[in-house]
Amino acid sequence: MKPYKILVFILLTFSALALLGMVFPKKGVDIGLCTLTFPTPGAIISDNKVEDMDIESNLEALKEQATVSHSATATDSLAFYRNYVRNNVARIYFPNNDYTYFDKLFAVLESAHKLDKAVHIVHYGDSQIEMDRISSMFRHRLQEQFGGKGAGMVPPIQTIPSFTVRQSYAGNLSRYVVYGDTSQPRASHRRYGILANMAQLGGEASIMVGASTGNRTFSETQKFSRIVLLIGNNADHFSAVCGGQQRSIAVANKGVSRITWTLPQPVSQTSIRLYGTAEIYAVSMEDPSGVNIDNVPMRGCSGTIFTRMDSLIFAQCNANMNVQLIIMQYGGNMMPQINSQKAIDNYMERIAKQIQYIHHCNPKAKILFIGPSDMSKRIDGVMQTYTYLPAMNEALKATVLKNDAAYWDMYNVMGGKNSMVAWVKHSPAWAGGDYVHFTEAGALKIASTLSDAFLLHYQFYVMRKRFPDILMERLMKSNQ
Repeated sequence: MKPYKILVFILLTFSALALLGMVFPKKGVDIGLCTLTFPTPGAIISDNKVEDMDIESNLEALKEQATVSHSATATDSLAFYRNYVRNNVARIYFPNNDYTYFDKLFAVLESAHKLDKAVHIVHYGDSQIEMDRISSMFRHRLQEQFGGKGAGMVPPIQTIPSFTVRQSYAGNLSRYVVYGDTSQPRASHRRYGILANMAQLGGEASIMVGASTGNRTFSETQKFSRIVLLIGNNADHFSAVCGGQQRSIAVANKGVSRITWTLPQPVSQTSIRLYGTAEIYAVSMEDPSGVNIDNVPMRGCSGTIFTRMDSLIFAQCNANMNVQLIIMQYGGNMMPQINSQKAIDNYMERIAKQIQYIHHCNPKAKILFIGPSDMSKRIDGVMQTYTYLPAMNEALKATVLKNDAAYWDMYNVMGGKNSMVAWVKHSPAWAGGDYVHFTEAGALKIASTLSDAFLLHYQFYVMRKRFPDILMERLMKSNQ
């Protein structure tokens, strides 16, 4: 066909579609149980034309609000903190508005550098935290503040690349996971350990773990001096070797065992040789003291898998790794399925059960739930926030707080409704063209804001320790 005929055909097609858009009923046409709609030409021409939003200025304002002037008086500083925990959109919401909710956690973090057992914070989430995005910055900021080295726990077999960690394995290891679609390998039991997956050892194998050599790795994770191996359900005569040091378990054990190597000097990588039969739950790169943040991405997960994991094994893993805070970052994968208030209510029931289950397995740990980001889809020809996302975010906040967990409202931190469009349009882009996932730059922005919020609440804790309870009570009741 000649080029001009192709051009004429395309123009006629566009004209026909435009005409159809002009005459098609705005409310659509009902066909059985479905409603067929068609965008108008104006909606297509003004694609993504939503209210302008200066998201960069908004986030910079939040950062400024998270900084207390060194010249401020103690009273002014306390008033600043009071206002922050009451009103700032980036604040952490606590059950019953109890701003002391994290006080015991903060006390443990303060003493972490004195311990001979690193404090762990496990960051579970969906694909938003893949590649160690968000977790890496949060880890960096907390290790700066409280000490610690290394990237923390990783599964024995990792199929997701990371900015921070490189690892490989060889030998007789088989991987099983509790999350993902049905194509993912499932175990015949529920003993998935602490990272929602495990590897079955049946003979001899080796695992290499180390810091990434890329320029995205923070200095705190580039070297470590302790390796911790979590195993379970081992047969007798199990042994493991790391750095020339052999560790053996002579007797079979159904429960969880923690095997530790303190290395003669910090290293950037090491290998573990495994011999025998056991379930391998995690390998941790850490220092003997300080804090670690463990990145646990679960692609496609909506956060409702924890009750599928053996409670005794999960509890023993948490105790062995001194887990003091559990972060749950979910909601995005559920959003496309939410089309009614009833669907929201059903999801809330499932999330409540997960939080209750985690409390049961680790009653000493606090829980911080990070809500979903804004997400957009095409509605009437324009990219807009999912219809039920604001309602689901508020329902999540209420459900989490009701079940004795804290909540960080990422949706409103981003800017609320239609903010995802602004994040995609930002230069450089802070979100991808799928209008769901952050870019690396956007993930760092979110992680920095989260870190500011967490550490500001810690600074408030430090400030409060200097003043009598009666003064603090009077201050928090004050309207000024």
